[in-house]
Amino acid sequence: MMRTTWPKRDGPRRRRLISGYSRPQWAEPSIWSMASGLEASVSVIIPSYNRRERLARLLGELERHRAAGAEFEAVVAVDGSVDGTLEMLAALRTGFPLRVVSQPQRGPAAARNAAIAAARGEVLLFLDDDVTPQAGLFERHRAFHRAHPRAAAVGRMAAPPGARLPAWLEWEATLLERQYGWMRAGRHPIDWRVFYTANASVRREDVLAVGGFDERFLREEDVELAHRLSARGVTFHFLNDAVVHHDPDRTFDVWLNVAFERGRKDLLLEGELDPADRSLATEWRRRHRLNRMLARWSLGHEDRTRLIVSTLRRALVAPSPRARRLLCSALFNVKYWAGVAEASGLGAAVWRELLDAPRSAAHSTTP
Repeated sequence: MMRTTWPKRDGPRRRRLISGYSRPQWAEPSIWSMASGLEASVSVIIPSYNRRERLARLLGELERHRAAGAEFEAVVAVDGSVDGTLEMLAALRTGFPLRVVSQPQRGPAAARNAAIAAARGEVLLFLDDDVTPQAGLFERHRAFHRAHPRAAAVGRMAAPPGARLPAWLEWEATLLERQYGWMRAGRHPIDWRVFYTANASVRREDVLAVGGFDERFLREEDVELAHRLSARGVTFHFLNDAVVHHDPDRTFDVWLNVAFERGRKDLLLEGELDPADRSLATEWRRRHRLNRMLARWSLGHEDRTRLIVSTLRRALVAPSPRARRLLCSALFNVKYWAGVAEASGLGAAVWRELLDAPRSAAHSTTP
């Protein structure tokens, strides 16, 4: 059984920035201290690491929504930033309650846990610091939770209009829009697997009940949490009209690492799922033949992996969007299945297991 724990309250205290409606004041409370006597039914949870300008832009957008009548508090978890983020926040004046929790760098899961512990709202609305909330976002999430007391909501992420994305982020955005289209049409399950915390909400009591985010996951921690929420009876719903514009600055190398970590996470979760929900063998069979061939050929051979990555990366300048998508899909699969194999500890044996698995007619939505 995967161990999940809530961050301990004992140990040395860290200096934390707390604020209400006016200029923040430095204080040294415990993580449970409150910023003001005002109630906020929605707490916006924002982890941030070395993204001062993007965070400042997001907080400016929150100010605009507050001026338009949206009601919320914001809790920012600064995860060891050294780019002046804390200084920017200390000088900030907001029209909404703002709390800032500062900690040494421990990853987004730990940062979100710290923010959740400091939050006061009944509903937690998770936003990343590289998104821009669109009109009606807060009202839509709030209305959803008034009508659904034991549920989680997943909003939509969209590329900013006119954005020119690198090939790998263009590929991500295209796949995400395809997934949203399938969900709108009822062709894709809306479950814990689509709980992406760039724009998602859930009741705080449910998150506390399952122990918060598992801090061993440096990536894909949101979906892992959602798996445990689902086991608690939380259902998941898609809010097509609760939109944020997502403008990631993910480099090519970071994107490849995301693929690797997603493979690791999927393998770790596979052992905890009911047999009917296990899908890795089916996913392997459903992948494009070329993707399977490249993944199998490179498994356990760093030199081959480097050759594939360097060759396909150079080809990403292809003028055809379809060609770029195919190249990115191949790159993603090489790293994803390497992550599966690494997490299994079986090496090449995991491939034999996958290849020997019976074929399934189940629909697959993965690249």
